[in-house]
Amino acid sequence: MKLTQKTISIAIAMILASSAWSAPPVQGTQISEAEAATLSFMREEEKMARDVYITLYEVWQTQIFANISSAEQQHMDQVKSLLDRYNLPDPALEEVGNFTNSDIQSLYDSLVERGRTSQIEALYVGALIEEVDIDDLQNAIAETNNRALERMYTKLMNGSYNHLRAFVGQIEYLGYVYEAQYLDEVDDILNSGTMSRGIAIETANSQFVETNAQFKASIKTQTGLYSNGAIFSQSDEITITATFQPDSAHIGQNADLLTVAMFTPMGATQPLIFMRDETGGWQNWDGYFNTLTAVQVQQTLGNEQKLNVYQGTLPAGRYQISVGYRLQDGTIVFNEQAIDFYVE
Repeated sequence: MKLTQKTISIAIAMILASSAWSAPPVQGTQISEAEAATLSFMREEEKMARDVYITLYEVWQTQIFANISSAEQQHMDQVKSLLDRYNLPDPALEEVGNFTNSDIQSLYDSLVERGRTSQIEALYVGALIEEVDIDDLQNAIAETNNRALERMYTKLMNGSYNHLRAFVGQIEYLGYVYEAQYLDEVDDILNSGTMSRGIAIETANSQFVETNAQFKASIKTQTGLYSNGAIFSQSDEITITATFQPDSAHIGQNADLLTVAMFTPMGATQPLIFMRDETGGWQNWDGYFNTLTAVQVQQTLGNEQKLNVYQGTLPAGRYQISVGYRLQDGTIVFNEQAIDFYVE
């Protein structure tokens, strides 16, 4: 079977675990007025983040703002998809810097004003936005029992964790010590590495199933450890590893270990898709499950598995890497949040 657009853009689900997919709501399910209001607010909050980053990139030409503004557009799209599914109006205005919500308008204006004062203040603005976003998303998750909303907010929060780490990484690279501006648990977020829960799919019928698998990635160079959103140079020696805890029901079973990578060369719009084979080489992948090769075959799953993903220099572009395992019945489990970084 080939990955199809119909099931999450499965083409991106297996290749890019951090895609914009969110589970469709159960037929007949309605959301409350409070949930609708939160969803509307989140649409504008994600737009605010995107617009601040677009504006600050124009001021400072710092690449991290361009990179993360693109990610925020994806977040906006995810919220919009649920607004559409529930037939709710879209509050987002088309113009950059203009908002329906007056509080968000005031916040945008003050953050841009602060970010224009210096490059380091602009980076602190980015980190503050992500801290506030994480807090709002945590509250949104706590206040709903709707699976579609909960799943989408969780994906947005994972993205905000990575954006926060990326901004803090840039701040510390410039010699500053970052301290929390809004959230008490910032240190825990920064020290947790690139964490992701698992996502599982039955390849026989392209159906997603529940899993309690957990993944953690490590991106390292000679200068230290990095998280998603990091920007490297073509001369950097990059070491990428991944460890994961399989689904508790899968421990003791035999499985093939998998690694898939999406590479978008600098200046290109279409990505190239690769899979890693048993020799450690990277081969083009056509998106068909039955052609997906394994890095290691028939491994007995223990409580924790480790995969050495890559070591060496890389050409310029964006890299998004998924790792996981395939059971004998064809079920594939992989990291919902892809390993995601840039080389310039």
